[in-house]
Amino acid sequence: MILNSSSKMYLLSASLVLFVGCKAPLDETGKQSASAPVAATPDAPASEAPTSPIAANDPEVINFQGFGPAKFGSNEESVRMSWGRPLNATEPSEGSTCHYLNPESAPDAKRGIGFMFEENKFVRYDVDDASQIAPGNFKVGDSADAVKTAFAGRVEEAVHKYIEKGVTLTVTPDDKSTARLVFEIDANGKIVNWRIGLPPQVFYVEACG
Repeated sequence: MILNSSSKMYLLSASLVLFVGCKAPLDETGKQSASAPVAATPDAPASEAPTSPIAANDPEVINFQGFGPAKFGSNEESVRMSWGRPLNATEPSEGSTCHYLNPESAPDAKRGIGFMFEENKFVRYDVDDASQIAPGNFKVGDSADAVKTAFAGRVEEAVHKYIEKGVTLTVTPDDKSTARLVFEIDANGKIVNWRIGLPPQVFYVEACG
């Protein structure tokens, strides 16, 4: 097909329009920018990091009467049923009737929890890691000052026999029952272990030792 001069001019104009339309836009100085800017999307507000739930004591399990259904004064079978998992019994030392039931395995040479018996009666339990929560919602690693505040008027402080610059904090329950809660505190003012039990066994610093 042969195009006349008018047709050629029309096609040339159309091509120029298309070419210009495909070019990058001009910047504020009238110069051609290298590429069309991409519209910036405002950053979405950072979602707040989920807060860890506060560790809470279960008073149906850990309390001043015993451990779960196993009350102080009960036998080994009662404690084994309350724990619900295998427990190994230690051998009493010569001339002693004191022994522990400990979990079958515990990492880092810690018991986690240990149940003390004397004369075959459940008298106390000891906790040396953060897996169990004491009354007042305290666990290993928490602050001694917080314990004093939470149990104000019911805490007796004494120098620890073995921990240098350490103390013990003995808590009397608000119902004035016989059992006591004892926190052992290190030189940094942190709980390193705690125990609940009946006197005099709850005050044995060497446990069954």
